[in-house]
Amino acid sequence: MTLREILLDYNIQHTDEGSVNDRPGWLQVSCPDCGDRSSKGYAKRYLGISLSTGASNCWRCGKKSTASVLARLANRPITEIREKLDGAVLAAPATRKTGHLTLPGGRGAILPGHAYYLATRGLDATYVAATWGIEGIGHASGEWRYLRWRLFIPIHHHGEIVSWTTRSIQPGNRQRYLSAGVGQEAVHHKSILYGADYARHAIIIHEGPIDVWATGPGAVATCGTAYTEAQLLAMSRYPIRAVCFDSHPEAQARARGLADALSAFPGTTKNVQLETGEDAADADSSEIANLRTAFLE
Repeated sequence: MTLREILLDYNIQHTDEGSVNDRPGWLQVSCPDCGDRSSKGYAKRYLGISLSTGASNCWRCGKKSTASVLARLANRPITEIREKLDGAVLAAPATRKTGHLTLPGGRGAILPGHAYYLATRGLDATYVAATWGIEGIGHASGEWRYLRWRLFIPIHHHGEIVSWTTRSIQPGNRQRYLSAGVGQEAVHHKSILYGADYARHAIIIHEGPIDVWATGPGAVATCGTAYTEAQLLAMSRYPIRAVCFDSHPEAQARARGLADALSAFPGTTKNVQLETGEDAADADSSEIANLRTAFLE
């Protein structure tokens, strides 16, 4: 049952258009706190429910609990409404192509230096290349020389490469990740989740691709501790979410903020701090196995 069907089932009056601050992808209903009348007496449905996340927001008085809103509008127990919402089918958020994909030159098979770096992170080069499509960049020249001695990491969306990032294998390089720039990606890499093509009902959220490789399919990355609204909406579509950022204080502060933001959406969210390593690639395999068992399996 979709969100629109739930509203129809409970005879809750709504509209897809004509509301103040109307946005595509939102249903508008009357706000139980504000009512539905403007200062001039016109009927206005100020409260929007996102078709892709299930979240509610009143353009007058702010964020709302969707279950509480619908329970009040339908005059039904909130437990009944929550059960309906937990099973609701959400619409996929639109991801638009905004540019043309340009892949860097100098890519090729993983070289011994790349394989050695992966081994120091506890990863097998053959597995990483076969599963995630990783390639190596060695002595790149010309316009791509700034990407010398890096791992080339393609970013897929629905099976198609839409962007890319790279990871330096040189010790001490402060620019660990260099990603596609303006005009080099079909979809901005910060508008999607790395690894999402392998995710199903649950996700373990990391900062970077290397931690995704260490955790395995079902893990995703935001490509940095900062996340965008588009990534937040993408994460919110999974009913089970575990935030697993690096263990140092700054990253954990970001992780708690992300977990708090996700807790506003239907489903369950937990912030996980690893005990045996600073990140997933450094952690013991037994702890990663337990993490997968707890959230993905």
